Amino acid sequence: MRRLWCHGKVDSMARPTRRCEAVGVENETIVFLGTDQEALTQNWDEIIDLEGRQVLPGFSDTHMHLLHYVLFQKNLALFGVDSIESIVRMGRERIAQNHPPCLLGMGWNQEHLAEGRMPERRDLDRISTEIPICLLRVCAHIAACNTAMVERLTEIRDQVPPAVWEKVDVAHGLLREEAMRLYMEIIPPESDQEIRDMIRRGAADLNAAGITCVHSDDLQVLSGTSPAHLVELFRALERDGELTVRVYEQCLVEPEDFEAFQVLRSSPEDRTSLFRTGPRKLLQDGSLGAKSAEMIAGYVDEPDNHGIPIHTEEELYQLIRAAHRQRMDVAVHAIGDLALQKVCDAVERVQREDPWPQARHGVVHAQTTSPALLERMQKLNLQAYIQPIFIEADMEVIAQRVGEAHARECYNWKSMLELGLHASGGSDCPVEPFDILDNLRAAVTRQNRAGTKTYLPEQALTVEEGLRLFTSDAAWACRDEEVRGTLEVGRLADLVVLDGDLFHMDPADFPKVKVVETVLNGKTVFRA
Repeated sequence: MRRLWCHGKVDSMARPTRRCEAVGVENETIVFLGTDQEALTQNWDEIIDLEGRQVLPGFSDTHMHLLHYVLFQKNLALFGVDSIESIVRMGRERIAQNHPPCLLGMGWNQEHLAEGRMPERRDLDRISTEIPICLLRVCAHIAACNTAMVERLTEIRDQVPPAVWEKVDVAHGLLREEAMRLYMEIIPPESDQEIRDMIRRGAADLNAAGITCVHSDDLQVLSGTSPAHLVELFRALERDGELTVRVYEQCLVEPEDFEAFQVLRSSPEDRTSLFRTGPRKLLQDGSLGAKSAEMIAGYVDEPDNHGIPIHTEEELYQLIRAAHRQRMDVAVHAIGDLALQKVCDAVERVQREDPWPQARHGVVHAQTTSPALLERMQKLNLQAYIQPIFIEADMEVIAQRVGEAHARECYNWKSMLELGLHASGGSDCPVEPFDILDNLRAAVTRQNRAGTKTYLPEQALTVEEGLRLFTSDAAWACRDEEVRGTLEVGRLADLVVLDGDLFHMDPADFPKVKVVETVLNGKTVFRA
């Protein structure tokens, strides 16, 4: 099948980028890039008139949680909720729909609640005293439970490691960090068919946003589903021709299961399968909003609070070393500067003992940094999986958390690129929506959505730099830079068609641009 898109603005995003009028595809591969005149002298099975629209490489989101997104869409989405009273009302309405055996939710942020505090056990008991309820904060590092959920968790306390149970606040019904995932022991498992439906639904929503590839953390999300079984379900969907997005899995597995997981890994040479296992995912700290990110100097209003480390420094080293020895990249969640320092220390030690120049280890978030830490990242070839959209919420609290001086060293994306760090863009969905165009707006303007506040404008990216975070540089993040991420002859045909020209418009208006068509491997997977 030979398909041609012509009469458009086709931006290759190669270096240097090239603007053409037409792009042609044969089966899964780009076979033409050039002028309309040249293109229309050739034979094509289908010709699509772009009518001046822009074509870019298919978008990538290099850190998100696909199944978490669908799970909470099915249950109770609380993003943007403005009060605990609203949470109670929404919870009651959701239960009234079909009286689920358990109720999950996500998205509340105490900074935006009228009551100025976190929801607690007593609040959620007003929703139900019978149905177990667990509602995650927007950062997914704290969850609030009702009495029914707390009682169910207490029943399994003997099965929970003491270090995890320490993070359960029974009196207030709050779960922190690793304890937050205990709800998975209580909720009923999804069937294989339900999981396949969830993946298809999530992929369709991603396609509608112009996304053709995600780096997703899914292996410890669903109750009763092992990582091995979930990998098989993804692969079965691909075999059946039902997977419409590339999924590069950030593999969060328990330390005791890591060696056995190796048999499930995709071939390191595989660049074309739609589902592939990627780096080992590790968590080192929490979040700024929950004051659990590991901070060297603590927090402004709590200087003795240095956050919550998930692993000791020796444990972190051993976990990274185990992956490194298998020649498996790692992607470590580190929001605080202390967590980032520990990751740098561990990677430096591992590389000194067992050099692997081709490693592409990375830091997920890398929010609170310093010039010295960024230089260390560059020397260690540590990539940064950044979320530009995070400044929407964090610009309101960062100085309150870390102080004005340190706040000027945070979210320093321009500095990262000027140092030569590899950075790619993600949403951390469902923490933020996987709206690439809104994410790009944040990267380029450094403003909130209302345009009323700007955070470190000198760290703003150009439109081209911002687009690369979600196209060519995102392809590098999963070792695909030779096969996709740019529009070049011989590359895989992943495209997105937009009804606006991002290079010639006000970046504040990026979110208004509509996705017209999304193409994966030469096939249209979304058309408006």
